[in-house]
Amino acid sequence: MQTSSSTHGLPVRLDAMVGRREEVSLIRRLLQTSTRLVTITGTAGVGKSRVAIAAADSLRRSVAGVWYVDVRGRGPDVALAIAQELRVDPRDDTLGAVIAAIADEDALLLVDDADEAVPETSAVIDALLLACPGVRAIVTSREPPSSAAQALVAVGPFAHRDLTASSDAVRLFAERAAAGDALFSVDDSTLPDVIAICEATSGVPLAIELAAAQLQFMDVRTLARRISDQLDTLEPAAAESRSLRAAVEDSWERCTDAERRVWSDLSVLAPGWDLDLGEAIARLSTGTRRDASAALKQLIRRSVVHRRRVEGDVRYELLPALREFGAERAVHPHDAQRHFVSCMLLRLRDAEDAWFGNRQREILRRLRGDIANIRRAVSTAGALGDTDRAVEVAVTGWRQAWILHGSGDEVSTWLGTAFASGRPSPFWAAQGHALRAAVFGQTGKPGLARRELALAGAALEEVAAGADREAARECAVIVRSAAEAVDTDDRRALDLLRTLMDELGEDAYRFGRTNTPQRLAARLHALGLRAEGTRVDDDITERALVVGDRFERSFALTARASACAVAGEYETTEADAREALVVKRGLGNGLGVAQSLELLADVARERADPARGATLLGAAAARWRDAGAIRADYPPYFHDRATTERALRRRLGPEAFDRAFAYGAALSEEESIDFALHGVVESRTRTGIPSAARTPELTPREAQVASLVADGASNKAIARQLFVSIRTVETHVQNALVKLGLRSRTELAIWHREQTPRP
Repeated sequence: MQTSSSTHGLPVRLDAMVGRREEVSLIRRLLQTSTRLVTITGTAGVGKSRVAIAAADSLRRSVAGVWYVDVRGRGPDVALAIAQELRVDPRDDTLGAVIAAIADEDALLLVDDADEAVPETSAVIDALLLACPGVRAIVTSREPPSSAAQALVAVGPFAHRDLTASSDAVRLFAERAAAGDALFSVDDSTLPDVIAICEATSGVPLAIELAAAQLQFMDVRTLARRISDQLDTLEPAAAESRSLRAAVEDSWERCTDAERRVWSDLSVLAPGWDLDLGEAIARLSTGTRRDASAALKQLIRRSVVHRRRVEGDVRYELLPALREFGAERAVHPHDAQRHFVSCMLLRLRDAEDAWFGNRQREILRRLRGDIANIRRAVSTAGALGDTDRAVEVAVTGWRQAWILHGSGDEVSTWLGTAFASGRPSPFWAAQGHALRAAVFGQTGKPGLARRELALAGAALEEVAAGADREAARECAVIVRSAAEAVDTDDRRALDLLRTLMDELGEDAYRFGRTNTPQRLAARLHALGLRAEGTRVDDDITERALVVGDRFERSFALTARASACAVAGEYETTEADAREALVVKRGLGNGLGVAQSLELLADVARERADPARGATLLGAAAARWRDAGAIRADYPPYFHDRATTERALRRRLGPEAFDRAFAYGAALSEEESIDFALHGVVESRTRTGIPSAARTPELTPREAQVASLVADGASNKAIARQLFVSIRTVETHVQNALVKLGLRSRTELAIWHREQTPRP
């Protein structure tokens, strides 16, 4: 990665910069207004210097001069480094000499790599800005100076999810790979491995560049297989090149002992944790919450912990190389792992204990980000040989997997991982096998369900033989509840549920692991015992209103609406489904919203409004998609969606149905509720097409093709740029036209320009 100096003092890289247009544009805008200091922060290897140099280069025509000062390795005398670059005689007062030399200049000063002298850089820059009104400055540092004049611009890794051939991370890999192997290209055969490499690096440019350089030594498939071990695999090809390990070690050396311990402890976490979980993990080494918070904030400030914005929330992570390095340096790794499992169990127990109340929105939002760490807690406990805790995490976290993913496979996988780690105690064996039996029973796997139920029953006998009567009672409830889920005979299942309700009493309405009242109402409705089913629903609603619950109340409405649809009572179906949507608004229960939308689609079918019905089905499908779920029966909700779709498709015709469906699939959760309740969506553009900025109705590849069409590129040119065939491009263009209800490439280009914000 050779560089040279330009005529205006900025280093010139011989390899082109990929991406970063938004960051460069932001820095340029800031410095062209009232901002006089921009500090660019970010973790090691993220490309801070490249962005700073590009921004300075974009401004050189609007200033009298650009001065570049690399202070790395030059000690704490930042003023002397600046004087030397400006060829100013420092005399006795170095800073005074620099100020005298540039006091009347209208210029831009770029101080690069200030990590080793952050306080000194802050003092010098503040003095220069106060004494030299025409000077503006850019500083790059992992840790920002304390200047009050600065605007912070955090440079993060490239996007590393849903990648395509035209994504910045993939383009960077492709360009740098050519330096190591001129015959290498990203095509249909190599793209999956390149995407896997870019995902594994979390989009860190230095890691991607070092990975690309490895093609001198191995093929891309081998590299993709080894990329998880980045610190050793991504050694630089040339001795003089920057090492990923050296960059991470540099960050490690700048941390205090306490910060290093916390860094190592945080390496047990999967990416995407919130601040509360990070602080809880940090308390292992710091003792108090206050000290944990202080250490964590320092790691964020030092760009060791990376912040990401995800759907309006802030989430945190150690990027892969930093996480790997922290794990290497851990002094007591098993202590950190056990502490992590304990922290996750505390969060899950809190979610269960506080579920039936007014905290549901908070709990759902928190746990949506916790799924990866629930998975990791199960595997971590198993790896430690603590099978009981592995099962406990899975059993306690079942609701989160079910509600957020709608997938029994997620729960059964957790339990399979737990059971594979060893033999649990009878209590947790009964709990785990019972839950797995219920999941298999509700997802159409009767043979597996019966096998798990038998194992749960055997474990229950062992528990019952012991002295702990409360444990035996709890296991008996779980096992009988599982038996009801497995039983296909509604009458027998109903008897089981009534018995459970009698035994549990008011505890049944805590809506813990068994959800007995909801399932009782569903069985009653299925048997046509509508009056009794409605009374149970009313009991749920009454208690929900008292404690401030919204989820179980809305679920009762949806279950009753489903039963009414089966009975052909569409007025009640519509009323209950609409009320359920009102209650669910803002709750973050996308699967529950999907249920109501599908029921209203069936109402639209009955009322001969097929376009509305198809749009509602599309909106429902988007909610399943957003949850990462494959649609299946979601007890106590049983609805024949396929029949509704077939009827609507037949009435509308395939093309019109697909257009209406795609329109609905492009709606956000809030927009889909607006459409269902009011028939309009506030965020529609004047053309009546969903705004591309808010509703991703095209796939990422289709959106890229649309962008290139809007730029006037031919199909052949697009195919060359995206490394695909011309036929594939034609297919993407046609799919985009069908989804948007457009007729030509010209209309597609116009549509894309209307949806793209003007600069």
